[in-house]
Amino acid sequence: MSKKTPTREDLLAICERALTTPYIAWRNRDSSSAVRQLGEAHALLKAGCEFFVKPDERLHTWWVTVTYPGFEYFEDGYDGMGPLDDERFYIPFAERVKDGEDWY
Repeated sequence: MSKKTPTREDLLAICERALTTPYIAWRNRDSSSAVRQLGEAHALLKAGCEFFVKPDERLHTWWVTVTYPGFEYFEDGYDGMGPLDDERFYIPFAERVKDGEDWY
């Protein structure tokens, strides 16, 4: 069954819910890294950066590639004409995020 591709607002809402899990509830060695990466994805999406979403039904995850102006974009002649950076983030499907529980 294919999921409906989430909008920016949908992704932001998932991030905001997932970022409220207290660290005491983390249950995986990678939970802290996943939360930090989710925070970065949230910031870039909130800033209005372009993004592409691909579902991973097996992992119940959205793979979100975000494009943004990084170091090289501004460094090439200081004119903002350099290449854009892109980074891939792991955002859980909404149903994986339960209040107060580790979603990772």
